[in-house]
Amino acid sequence: MRRAELTFALVIVLIMGGSWALDGIVPSKTAGTPVTAGTPVTASATTAPLSEAWFCPAPSAQGLGSTIWTANLGTGPVHVRRSGTGASGATAEADLGAGTFGGLPAAPSAANVPVSVEAFGGATGSHVSVLAPSVGGATGRCSRQPGTRWLFPIASTAPGYDSYLLVTNPFLEEAVVTVRVLTDNGDQIPSGLSHVEIPQRSQTSVFLGDFFPETASIGLDVTASRGRVVVGQLMRVAARDGTRGIGLDVGATAPRTQWLLPGGDIPSSGEEDIVVANPSDHEALVSTVYLVERGTGPVGVQDVPVPAGGRKALKVSDQVPGGTRHATILTSTNGVPVVAERLTVGPQGAYHTVQGVPATATRWMVAAGSTAGGTDTLALVADGADRAVCKVTILTAAGPVAPAALAGVAVTPGQRASVELTPYLNGAPATVLVEAITGKVAVENDLVLPAAYRETMETAGTPLG
Repeated sequence: MRRAELTFALVIVLIMGGSWALDGIVPSKTAGTPVTAGTPVTASATTAPLSEAWFCPAPSAQGLGSTIWTANLGTGPVHVRRSGTGASGATAEADLGAGTFGGLPAAPSAANVPVSVEAFGGATGSHVSVLAPSVGGATGRCSRQPGTRWLFPIASTAPGYDSYLLVTNPFLEEAVVTVRVLTDNGDQIPSGLSHVEIPQRSQTSVFLGDFFPETASIGLDVTASRGRVVVGQLMRVAARDGTRGIGLDVGATAPRTQWLLPGGDIPSSGEEDIVVANPSDHEALVSTVYLVERGTGPVGVQDVPVPAGGRKALKVSDQVPGGTRHATILTSTNGVPVVAERLTVGPQGAYHTVQGVPATATRWMVAAGSTAGGTDTLALVADGADRAVCKVTILTAAGPVAPAALAGVAVTPGQRASVELTPYLNGAPATVLVEAITGKVAVENDLVLPAAYRETMETAGTPLG
């Protein structure tokens, strides 16, 4: 463990404590000590070392109920300590069995504490979900590592588009952040968004409409000049033209020269865009490649300029036929790093976004399913000229499910692979673990919610190694 990570882990251990119980998980006395199901015991200090901590952007202050989900990614029990959940937000503890998964509601905004999940004795994965028939649904990734920079290609201050920055400071010292707005005509730091103080051990909500004039689409570059933070963004859309939905996720931590968006399904009526933000001082030139499930995809755009400190929307639905499942690879051909995110407005104005991932990896986790059910598709793309083969395991409340049909999913170079997860989810939420037996892949999950929600929950995977 690097010195900075060790220091961070020690700080987290010192500032958190308490007792709790996950849905379907039995509290235990010490980490790694199994107990008989249905026999609760008093939780006490853990004995296993801190393995990791996750920090989750929970939109409690916006009146949206959210749930924090945690999965045990290993083969043995893991002790978990969570703060910022339940009615009071107090810390609470439990053992999480091998390959199991469970959730608790985030605390109401009155608790005024950041949502965090610590794991002792093994690897876990956490994400946050929002689901309401009158609003829509979204799944946001949690972050393991507070940092000094967070980037978002898509935000808006237009009427009916409420954009919030959810800034988590998990430490005992105040943090200070500055928000730079990236527009089609250049960048600026609005009055009131320079050197914003983020109190210790808090999640601070910043409503962008209070600081920036009504603008249809902007990008954001959030930097911390003091301390380290985790920054998420909530977009709640209820526009007069009928466009509606929720976007929720943490930002990218750095611009890159390549972004992969493994999922995507061009709506029969609507629009799909790849929005590119360029936070640098030099113009970027970007090109796209489209991968479809069979054969060769349509020709992408070439060397499209993205101004320094600005952004550009590339209309994918003008190049890829409606109803086509596809993946997109975006590259900065002149080496200027950028950030990319997909925006889709589907039938009935359903609004959803998903960020790209910068590279392939051998292990991924991604949120899947929902308490409302839905139709779920896992999308994968490979890296390089060789075929990748992946094992897909579904982590549920009852334990891991490893269908024989998903033990050797082939991902052909130059094509997108799609895996239908709906038959294995039983209408419930889960975490999906994707392990590349050969090669490397990138992962996204797309969940089409039932008609009452009028939305798709698109979630980028989190690489694990």
